[in-house]
Amino acid sequence: MFQSKKTNNSISSILGPEIKIEGNINAKGDLLIYGEVTGDVNSEGTINSSKGSLVQGNLTAENASIHGKITGDLSIKNKVILGKNSHLEGNLEAAIITIEEGAKFDGMCHMIREEKQDKKIQSIHDANFSTKNETA
Repeated sequence: MFQSKKTNNSISSILGPEIKIEGNINAKGDLLIYGEVTGDVNSEGTINSSKGSLVQGNLTAENASIHGKITGDLSIKNKVILGKNSHLEGNLEAAIITIEEGAKFDGMCHMIREEKQDKKIQSIHDANFSTKNETA
């Protein structure tokens, strides 16, 4: 009767706009940042930084949606979105990268490729190469 209905897109932890943290953060779930963090932020879920937020440190997560200012490197396993109000000063590594018009990005970008994708591409290449040799 009074059971909790947990949704997949629920936020585990919220750092409000009045919060300033000096030190590293490790989150098991999703994290929403409105305030300021000086230190590295690690999440096993998604990191969302809102407009007006500030992080001075590296971010590591499954996914990230950035709408504030980040001074540090992003290492994201899956998808990262740099929103129109975002400002990233650092390098970015992710499998899927979306940069909205208006976003500021000063750094280098590296796309992560899964081993399965590499093997599939190689097998397609090998099949095409052997077909060309057979017809020659």
